[in-house]
Amino acid sequence: MAETLPALSEGEKQCLRLVAQGFNSKEIARQLHVSEHTVDQRVRTSLRKFGVPSRKEAARLFISVEQLSPQSDTYQPLIYQSERLASDPEPGSSLAQPDRLDEPTKHKTLLRRILAFGPPLGGSTNELSIDGRILAMIRAAVLTGVGVVALLLLIRGAFTVLG
Repeated sequence: MAETLPALSEGEKQCLRLVAQGFNSKEIARQLHVSEHTVDQRVRTSLRKFGVPSRKEAARLFISVEQLSPQSDTYQPLIYQSERLASDPEPGSSLAQPDRLDEPTKHKTLLRRILAFGPPLGGSTNELSIDGRILAMIRAAVLTGVGVVALLLLIRGAFTVLG
C-alpha cells in the first residue's frame, strides 16, 4: 500500500477513526448525529477506496497512513470527546460530590429525578443515556397514572354531585 491516503471525505475519515477505536455503526451514528445507514455507506465507500474486505482493515490502514502524513496545522480538534463531558446534566454525578451518598439523600435525588416534570430539554432523545431513557419512561408512567387517578376522581365527583 502506498504511503498516501485515497481521497476520503471528512465523514469517511471520522467513521474510520471511530471504527479504529472499536465502535460499531450504531455507536458511531449516535456520536456523529447521522443514521446508521449513513455510517455503513461511508464505511463501504472507504472499503472500496482502500480495496480491502473488512472495516477493521480499512480503519487500520487509514490510521497508519494518517499518522505518517504531515498535519496541515498544529491544532487537532477533540473529535473523540463525547459532548456529554462538556455539560453534565446531573449535578449529583459531579466529581466535586462525595463518592458515597447516604441512603436518604440517594433516595431523595432518585425520587426528584423520577418526578422531574417534562421531557429533557435540548437535543434529541437519542442522546439520552440508558438511565435517562428509563427515567423518562418511569416519569411518563407516573404522570399518566396521576392523570388517570385525577380523571377518575373528577368523574366520581361529578356523579356524586349529579346523583
